[in-house]
Amino acid sequence: MDTSPTDVLSPLQRRKRAAILAGAEEVFLDRGYALTTMDDVASAAGVGKQTVYRHFASKDALFGSLIHSMCVGGNLAGGLEEAGEKSVDARLRDLGWALLHNLMSVNGIRLYRAVVAEAQRRPELGRLFYENGAKLVRSLAADILSTVYDDHSAALRASTYISLVLGDAHLELTLGYTIDNRDARFAEQIEEAVSAALR
Repeated sequence: MDTSPTDVLSPLQRRKRAAILAGAEEVFLDRGYALTTMDDVASAAGVGKQTVYRHFASKDALFGSLIHSMCVGGNLAGGLEEAGEKSVDARLRDLGWALLHNLMSVNGIRLYRAVVAEAQRRPELGRLFYENGAKLVRSLAADILSTVYDDHSAALRASTYISLVLGDAHLELTLGYTIDNRDARFAEQIEEAVSAALR
């Protein structure tokens, strides 16, 4: 969706692009998609509006790139170490923690709310969020489980695993509840998810 592949950008252009995405994250997650303008993003990023348009052809393209960077470029991608000699259950635990740190973070919840608010009017943004979020994680879990089960069973178990990792906590946070003892609760959810996936 964005117009500037990062592999052809100069160092200065990369810095400006990063500033634009940081500004976009601040403004979109604070105001939502509908109330955010490209002027708002330019101001938050400390660049001119034309610079924003040189990197992103439209507000849709910018929001799509923000979704991509927050899902794939965030803790989800960066939080997973090389598998190496790790066991299947250890790899599932790592994936569970990476998912929770990404999706249950303050900005992860804010992004989810922003996407859901726009999904009916702009279903392509919902699809982009799904492709770079839930579908990606399910695929990663299925890849891990396919070392133990056939592909069909691995896919079914991966779906159950993701549901159990998120538990009710994701809905509670989305609706504005506060979760006490988050790490302890998340650890329980992950252990239950791992146990169910390998049962």
